[in-house]
Amino acid sequence: MIRAVIIGFAHMHVNEIAQYILSQPDTELVGIADTEPKLPEETEKRYTRAWNLKNVAELTNAKIYHDYKTLLDGTKPDFAYILCENFKKPEIALECAKRGVNVVVEKPMAADLSGAELIASLPEKYGVEVAVNWPVAWRPYLHRFKRAADEHICGEPVRLRYLNGHTGPLGKGAKHRGVTESADDMTDGERSRIWWYNSDCGGGAFLDILCYGCWFARWIFGVPLGVTAMGANLATPYADCEDNTAALFRYDGKMATAEGSWTIPRVIVPAGPQLLCTDGAIVCSGGADSGQRAEAYSLSGEPIELPEPELPDSMRNMPWHIAAHILNGEPLFEPLTAMFNLDVMRMLDAAVRSNAERHEVQP
Repeated sequence: MIRAVIIGFAHMHVNEIAQYILSQPDTELVGIADTEPKLPEETEKRYTRAWNLKNVAELTNAKIYHDYKTLLDGTKPDFAYILCENFKKPEIALECAKRGVNVVVEKPMAADLSGAELIASLPEKYGVEVAVNWPVAWRPYLHRFKRAADEHICGEPVRLRYLNGHTGPLGKGAKHRGVTESADDMTDGERSRIWWYNSDCGGGAFLDILCYGCWFARWIFGVPLGVTAMGANLATPYADCEDNTAALFRYDGKMATAEGSWTIPRVIVPAGPQLLCTDGAIVCSGGADSGQRAEAYSLSGEPIELPEPELPDSMRNMPWHIAAHILNGEPLFEPLTAMFNLDVMRMLDAAVRSNAERHEVQP
């Protein structure tokens, strides 16, 4: 039996992760603990850290520890799922590694490149496993998309476009997997005290959404030669960070673009990657609740049949993947590994630097 703990309730993905741990027959949730917030919140409405902790505690019946180090020392887990603020991830991952505890960090790997480098160094220094969970890694339609790209079903891939948006992590109508209800209405003042909207805590649309574009570009084309990016706060006055971001990744004979926004409701503008190829295009469409799918078309618009990959149980979600890795020796899916995610953070860091310096930079 794999003994797991959850550390940090700042990230609303914790509600989804807790359900996955409960559904994994070879994994036991032995305790949970939040971390000390840098910015105390002023509300306990849905998707705040206080609400997330209460929700998971009621769902799992897990024992709540008031200090994550006490949790680690008292339960001696095999794996810790880390869902704190972005800036705090390296500190917590290090404390886990010092105790020989393997870690799963929720995307992105850290708030900056130096933090990601520290986390990536833990396996060699302490002999622990490090994985980074990306919710999109478990979507069957995206594996269909990738297989079609790898098999050149529409010819040679030449341009990737990624667009994703919502109304902000706790914006009007925001909804996250693992919870059926949308976010409660909040005042601007209440949102201003939540870490997502504060750059010092690792908030902002670069780290929240553009990171997905970096992940897809790395998965499809690899590490780019250069990155040009722009970010701005266009409609979120209570935040001190960007609410809209865009990046251009330059490759030899290829290119990728990524857009992340807190002002594009997903019900209006469907999210997902699109791959333009020499003989057609592979596109993903559909909203989170309306049946996302991957489709391919020739240059004249004729549909092209795509093979449907059969994903094993180990690709259901991260707890199932970890169980297959630990108990059956299955390798980690490469886009979840520390080295792959260090590349992703190099690309994200380059995007942030390009925005600040106003020119192309190298990852």
